[in-house]
Amino acid sequence: MKAILLFFFLACGILGAGTPERARLLMRQYDLAYAQWEKDVRTAPDNDAQNAAWERKPDEEEAGRQVWQEIRQELDRTWVLGPAAWLLEETPDFATTSPKERVGGTLLKSPAAQIRNAVRRHHLQSARLGPYCIALTNVEDPKAMSLLETVEKANPSAAVKGAAALAQAILHRRLGDGKLFMAKRQEKLRTAIKAPELTVGKTTTTAIIKDELFRMKRLNLGTQAPNFTGTEVTLEKSSLSDYRGKVTILFFWHGLMPAHDESLALFRKYQEDFEGRDIKILGINMDNPLTLRRHIRDETVTWTNFSDSSQAISDLFRIERWPYVFVLDQEHKIRYKGEPGAFVKIAAEDLARQMPQEAE
Repeated sequence: MKAILLFFFLACGILGAGTPERARLLMRQYDLAYAQWEKDVRTAPDNDAQNAAWERKPDEEEAGRQVWQEIRQELDRTWVLGPAAWLLEETPDFATTSPKERVGGTLLKSPAAQIRNAVRRHHLQSARLGPYCIALTNVEDPKAMSLLETVEKANPSAAVKGAAALAQAILHRRLGDGKLFMAKRQEKLRTAIKAPELTVGKTTTTAIIKDELFRMKRLNLGTQAPNFTGTEVTLEKSSLSDYRGKVTILFFWHGLMPAHDESLALFRKYQEDFEGRDIKILGINMDNPLTLRRHIRDETVTWTNFSDSSQAISDLFRIERWPYVFVLDQEHKIRYKGEPGAFVKIAAEDLARQMPQEAE
């Protein structure tokens, strides 16, 4: 009888263990569903069809939870590095949320933190660590830079070293455009450029390096902002260039962003303060168009908005977090970029004062 019970418990343990095959299947199912959803939103023939497509968005949190269940007991195994990178890239909100579970009275850390600790303990030498290094840039983790520096020094693979350097360049870029951060960013990019190419999720390190070079050339302070054409909430098409000659504030936002109510209240105040002046606020909103129209109808949104449910404009400006703001001068050169706050108004008003005044 004891032998039978032992066999039963061993079998349950085996069956309960995560497997790379199940993890790959879950990831693929979500990736296919998400790609189909993006296509449906992008190719919807009319507004009603787009609204209906938007409602079919796959559940990111549930997908993350399912993949996490497959790998959480296997974090010392090399195969989990692929699913771990996928979690950080595709389901960052889930990955960085601490579960409401306790072990021995201690609250468990978030999946991202548990994975990071496992990498330090078990995987610093792994040749499969490159995609995880890049995926670390998708989450807010104050310990990420230290881990990436360690990986660059400790890992024997030139490709992994390059991926760790590239990830550091991305993090330095987010720290600011100052000379020190720019110097470190350029140093790490030079290291990454010399490294062998790695496939990272749906892209490659070469493609990511090109993207970082685009940011340096087109999205740094003082550079000309990329032009775009989009559909305003009135269903009329217009371009950023149509507003040239005015100080222009690009406000990237959506209904689920942090500090949502505060940000909208701030921009309603800006809209009032800028009335009659050569300052134009252009919202870039990625919500379901119905949600955006409801905001406008309720007068919680009082400025001009482009509907960006397919995120084409957000992708062009490489937006990684919301809310986010660009302040452009009359020639549409970037003079400020960052989160909403006092600097937005100060920068816009200062630029407006510097504009030549038309003769009366």
